[in-house]
Amino acid sequence: MMNRWILFLVFICMSISKVDAQEMWGPSHSNYAGQYGLDLNPASIVGVPYRWEIHFLSMDASILNNYMYLKSQSKLITKSFRGESIDEDKLTDRYTKSPNKFGYGSAFVKYPAFIWSAKKWSAGFHLSTRAELSASNVPYHLAKYLKEGFDYDPQQNIPYEVRNAKVAVLNWHELGITFGHVLKDDQEYFITGGITVNSLYGLNALYLNLDYADYIVPADSLLVVNDIVAEYGHALPENGTGGGDSPLAKRGYGYSFTTGVQVYKNRNDNFYNPCKRNKGEKPYDYRLGVSLIDVGYLNYTSGTRTYAFNHLNTDWYGVDTTSFGGLVQTDSILSEQFYGNYRQSRDKRKLTMYLPTAASVQFDVAFTENYFINLSVIQRVPLGKNSIRRANQIALTPRFESRRIEIALPISYYELFRPRVGLSFRFGVFTIGTDMIGPF
Repeated sequence: MMNRWILFLVFICMSISKVDAQEMWGPSHSNYAGQYGLDLNPASIVGVPYRWEIHFLSMDASILNNYMYLKSQSKLITKSFRGESIDEDKLTDRYTKSPNKFGYGSAFVKYPAFIWSAKKWSAGFHLSTRAELSASNVPYHLAKYLKEGFDYDPQQNIPYEVRNAKVAVLNWHELGITFGHVLKDDQEYFITGGITVNSLYGLNALYLNLDYADYIVPADSLLVVNDIVAEYGHALPENGTGGGDSPLAKRGYGYSFTTGVQVYKNRNDNFYNPCKRNKGEKPYDYRLGVSLIDVGYLNYTSGTRTYAFNHLNTDWYGVDTTSFGGLVQTDSILSEQFYGNYRQSRDKRKLTMYLPTAASVQFDVAFTENYFINLSVIQRVPLGKNSIRRANQIALTPRFESRRIEIALPISYYELFRPRVGLSFRFGVFTIGTDMIGPF
């Protein structure tokens, strides 16, 4: 159990379905993808139809959940620019027993970066700031209490169980160096490999693992927990203590890598050499890529606290009027309630968080010089208990591509839940897109 408002904030964040996918399905498959394709498969920068790329700035935000939604005419974008909040009656929820509720969020800003590419060797670097969020296996009744509070009468006096619910939030700076090389080059197959190695500067982190809980709410003011097995931790500014700790302060460090290979069938060298290129020549028959993404971790050692609750129980009278004045106070309240001592739940002063690791396969078919279609799959591979869980994805992306103009229409399917249709447009060096046209 954690502060209701901390978890409710997670669900509020997950209620806004907007902007691009984390993988930026529109531009990431292009022969001119550059930095957009590097994060999906670093082998993509080898043997490209340009010698170098200077990247100035890019940013992306992605939110997906299967519980809370914005109604039509909520005017989210307009009100956000005005600094106004969304009316509560514009939020609705999907109150169904199955499936369990999930949510994923990601955002990044990539600063000036560079790629140099020759036929045999390629290299690049990037600097970015990233934030990731995931919530999984949250049962409908717990999600409802987080949204409505304990005064939701239809759920009172009904025993409930929670199993293996997880929430994780991670924020860091990333400095990466990429190298790529041609592994094989003959008349039929052209194979490239690449790897990006990142040094990570940990900013903020939070996790909750609710392994098991047996609880009932007999009345608005009473929460009865018969058994709970849970742990949580955070490395965040000292909320509620009056301290001046900055959210940009360094609290941890770590390392990560992304690696992959690409296999081209009947690659046409002339397509990648502007001086020799003839009109109508397609670049290849197909291109197959395989990659491991975001394999890494962050160790947090500064301003870090973890807490454990192992097979405990409590009758929490006045839970509806308990005032949570920040994380430090929340930690003390939970410890006092379950242990009878505001310090006893403390576990460790350090924590390790794992990045949203995944395996990916990308299959790209060239029909002509300008018309392509791509099918890509991403499967998450959590490295540990305290992992950001990446959304499983399938994306089919037809595109028109030329040196100056590109248009892509990604059709993506997340977590076997509601396909989404997007649109991406590139003119010269400027790219804009979304993987869900509807909200716009």
